[in-house]
Amino acid sequence: MILQPNLPQARASILGVNDESFGLIRLEGGCNFRQISGYSTHDGRRIRSGALFRSGVLAYFSPPDHLRLSALRIRTIVDLRSSDERRREPTCWCDDEATTLSVDDETAPASLLRMALKTTPTELSMRQAMLDTYRAMPAALADRLVVLFGALHRGDTPLLIHCSAGKDRTGFAVAILLGALGVPRATILEDYLYTNQAVDLERFVSKHYPGARRPDRKNPLSQLPEGVRKALLHAHAEYLQAAFASLEESDGSLEGYLERRLAMDSRKLVRLRDQLLESRA
Repeated sequence: MILQPNLPQARASILGVNDESFGLIRLEGGCNFRQISGYSTHDGRRIRSGALFRSGVLAYFSPPDHLRLSALRIRTIVDLRSSDERRREPTCWCDDEATTLSVDDETAPASLLRMALKTTPTELSMRQAMLDTYRAMPAALADRLVVLFGALHRGDTPLLIHCSAGKDRTGFAVAILLGALGVPRATILEDYLYTNQAVDLERFVSKHYPGARRPDRKNPLSQLPEGVRKALLHAHAEYLQAAFASLEESDGSLEGYLERRLAMDSRKLVRLRDQLLESRA
């Protein structure tokens, strides 16, 4: 069962998004581009509209896309990708005044997609690799989440969080943010799983992966077994659950993780919630 967030009616008229779409904004060159708003929290408030967005890579927008994106007035972009990824697919954004925040890491490991295309994984080994990746996320992405929460604490919104597919790193980052705001875990999981409906990642990656557009070459992704592709490119509940289990083992709870790893104590969380939440009408 999909838990439908209570999305503000005003958003539909501004962005052309309907109430059942989990904030999806359809763009010609977009990948999993969504607004994060309307979700109810434990204290009866909801995430306000127009402040938070999430996406995959920002390299392939069309001129009409840029017109739509400019209306969002996004002032801060938090890029979760590695240095190498940023060089290979540089962001092409509609507003030169928007600030992009990232973390340099020249020694970042190769992506699981590249690994899968260079080796011959099985569905089981690919799923295990994904689980291992998610278990490592609380530690591996902590420095990037410090950047994200620092920007939010300063009030640098509207803010966009993105990686390459908007599924794994962005999915984890958004899950932590939603948890910090007091959104129930069941809703967080449904938001994460909505990627499977928001974007056809196999089609998007096949279109833009280096070499895939050459007519004399077979699509490298299509050469992988279907089970491997689904393990790699689909959001699975067990992946995000593995990440939460990992941080609970290391830090005791989400609150412990926020305070110990991200320097978000109770005072800062109150301020963050006051900035990003609104009372229900």
